[in-house]
This record gives sequence, C-alpha cells and structure tokens, in this order.
Amino acid sequence: MNQWFYSKGGVQEGPFQESEMRSRITSGQVSASDLVWREGMAEWLPLAQVAELSAPAASGADASPYVTPGANPAVTPQAGAYAPAPPTSGLAIASMVCGILAILSSCAYVGILFGIPAVITGHMAMKSFRNPQDSKGGKGMAIAGLICGYLGSLISLVLIVIVAFAVNSSEGFIREAMDEAQRQQQEQIEEMEQAEEQIREENAE
Repeated sequence: MNQWFYSKGGVQEGPFQESEMRSRITSGQVSASDLVWREGMAEWLPLAQVAELSAPAASGADASPYVTPGANPAVTPQAGAYAPAPPTSGLAIASMVCGILAILSSCAYVGILFGIPAVITGHMAMKSFRNPQDSKGGKGMAIAGLICGYLGSLISLVLIVIVAFAVNSSEGFIREAMDEAQRQQQEQIEEMEQAEEQIREENAE
C-alpha cells in the first residue's frame, strides 16, 4: 500500500495510508492546492493534478504515470517547501576541524601536523561528493578544511625555514665573534711577551 505525504503551508505531513489520505481530503484538511507525494512520483504535485486521489478509489489500481525518483522525496523550489537536509560527511567535519587547528598551531611551527590530515580528509570528502550514490552534505566544510590545511602547513614551513636561517646566521656571527676574541687575546699575549723581553734586556744592561 502506498504511503502518502502532503505539504501544507511549507510543513510536511505523513506518511498516511491512502484511505487516511482520502479521509483528510474529504474533511478538507488537504485542499486541491496543497502538494502531495508518494513513492514513485518524480516530484511533489498539487492535489488537483493527482488523479489517484482526485478520482474514487479503485481496488488493485496502483498504476502511476511517474517514474521512481533516485533520491529521497523533496518539494521543488517552485513549490515553496523544503527537502530535509542530507547528513553531513564525517570526513568534511574532520577536514575542517584539522584545518582550523592547523591555522591556530601554525605559529608554533606544528601546523603541518594538523594540516596534512586536513588535506587528506578534505580530498577524500570531495571525492565522495562526486559519487552520485553518496547523498551526504558538507562540501563547504571540506573546502574550508582544505584551504586551512594547506595554509596552516605553508605558514609552518615558512616559519621553520626562517628560524633555521636565523639560527644558522647567528651561529656564524657567534663563531666570527669568538675568532675575533681569540685573535685579540693572542695579540695581547704577544705584546705582553715583547714587553717582558724588553724589560729583561734593560735589566741585563
């Protein structure tokens, strides 16, 4: 037996057996302008355009001029009602969370530790969205995760390179300073030795 739904004022009601649906139509709860749908219909239609409910019930009659939709029933935008939101992809959520952590931790040079998982899960989520059999949502979250993951990783790498260059430069400066100090110390020692030698020569005379 078909399960019927109807939309009144943008609110979806159902499912109802055909007998209960006809009872609601007879009582005036469902008007001719209200949208109705059952499995097998391509889209929601006003009651007045659905012959199955407009005409008296006939035993064994289940013929329908509509093809079976490949997705869950949804009211078209022109009808003024809304389809239920699809579940959000877990990969998209993971990508966005890791991407945010990558941005926040990039100043601590560890953003790449979160950026790599953000990029991997983001690409996996985007790949799943291209599958027509996957009706999950969250594409925007996956894109945000990819952007944050790449950006956080890049910032971390740039900071690591800058710090490494600074450390290398400071080591060279320290080494030069130590060499200069040793050279000056050696010159002082030589001057002292020359002074001592001169004093010994003067005393010998």
